[in-house]
Order: sequence, then C-alpha cells, then structure tokens
Amino acid sequence: MNTARLKNIVIVILAVTNAFLLVLLATRRTQEHSARTRAVNELVRLYASGGVELSPSIVPRKSTLPAAADPVRDLDREAALAASILGECRMEDVGGGIFRYVGETGQCLLRSSGSVEAELERAVDDPEKFCERLFAEYGYSALSSDVYNGTGSVAAVRMLQNGSAIFNAVLTLTFSEYRLTAASGSFVPPIETEESGEGIDGITALAGFLNYSEDSGEVCTSVQGIHSGYLLQSTASVSQHLIPTWCITTDASTYYVNIATGEITREN
Repeated sequence: MNTARLKNIVIVILAVTNAFLLVLLATRRTQEHSARTRAVNELVRLYASGGVELSPSIVPRKSTLPAAADPVRDLDREAALAASILGECRMEDVGGGIFRYVGETGQCLLRSSGSVEAELERAVDDPEKFCERLFAEYGYSALSSDVYNGTGSVAAVRMLQNGSAIFNAVLTLTFSEYRLTAASGSFVPPIETEESGEGIDGITALAGFLNYSEDSGEVCTSVQGIHSGYLLQSTASVSQHLIPTWCITTDASTYYVNIATGEITREN
C-alpha cells in the first residue's frame, strides 16, 4: 500500500471518529436540555399548585457556582475609604482590630469584620455625584437613593469583579441639607474569587425554598428573581468569610440559600 493511500485512509478514519464524537456531544446536550426543561416545568407546576408564580425564564442556567473565599484585611484601602468619607484625617489604633480615623469633619471607625461607622459634618455640593464617585472607587453598585434637596440617603452593595454581589455588604451614606452626616455598613477589600462546580444548583435551591415556605408558613405570591453571590460572615477565627449563596427575591421578602448546605435564611 503506497503512502498516499494510507494517508487518505487515516484521514477518513479521523473524519468518521470526529463525526461520531460530535453526534455523541450533540445527543448529550440535547438530553441535558430536555432533562432541564422537564425539571423546570415540574418546578413551575409545583409552585403554581401552591399559588406562587414562578416564570421559567428566571430559573438559572449557570452550571458553575461561586466558591467560598476569605478576604484579607487591607489597612491602606481602609485608610483611603476613611479619607474619601472624612477628607484629610489621621489614624488611631484603638485595639481589638478597630481603627479610628479622625479629621476636622468628624470620625470614622473601621473594624476587622468590615463594619463601617462614621459621624461627621462635611459639606457636599452634589450628594448623588459624591456617592457615585465613592461607590465606583470601592466596588459598590447603587441600590437606592432618596436624596432630595440635599437631604436623604444613598445605599450601595459591594460587587466583585466577576459580577457577583455580596448581598449583605451594603454601605449607606446619609446627608442633611447638603452635608454628609453619616456612613454605615460593610467594607470588603479587593478580592479575586474562584468558581466551583460543587453545591446545589438554582433548580435545587428553588425546590428547597418551596419546601421551606410550606414548612415555615412563609407567604408570597411570586418569585421575582434568583441570583448567585455571597453573604459576608465574621467569626471568631476569620474576620471576613464569603459564603456562596443563592439570593431568592419574592414579592414578600428576600431569602438566602447556602449553596454548600442548602440552609435557608430570611433577610432581616
């Protein structure tokens, strides 16, 4: 058999093999899609039987899940945040993992848990633009604003670079007559998170929430959204710990489902 003919045979064999593998892949994906569609339809039916509306379009398709993470305290970043709130200030170590920042406008306390507490009197020409700049600098995304004529508050939630929210890491700035008077909430330093295939998916989280609602007597008429992200936790051994979490919002309240354990808690 000459070399050219042998080469052609090898090419044909490889082409047939590739075609076979593509058929297997397409078949597998079709089966997975069909299985998911059946699971979602059954979930929607179960919710409807309990008088709760669940749109199939909000059920997550994401297969990768966030992994737990432990942010490392960044004193330089904390000092920068304090200066952004107070203006020029000095730092005092008061012990117990607490640093006090003091300036002419007031003072700000930052704890190892990420807790932020500031009381001050600082003139601000445009509160909303001030908040926009500060939140963008430290990785927060605005949640709500009720500032009118220089009075009110603006709240924002900490967002990570992968687009995930730390649902309970909220920072709120309060204004009175174009003066910044308070800042409170949680600060999380820059951190790179990873994804993991471990834990419960969105369909399982919604099924667990349905059982939780029936057992606890929680009442709602519609599920409005479900998103993966994190809850910030502080323990005796770890100052800041990010717990992978599904956030389920309903017309009545917001609930968190631990991706690792399936434990469900209601937002306070």
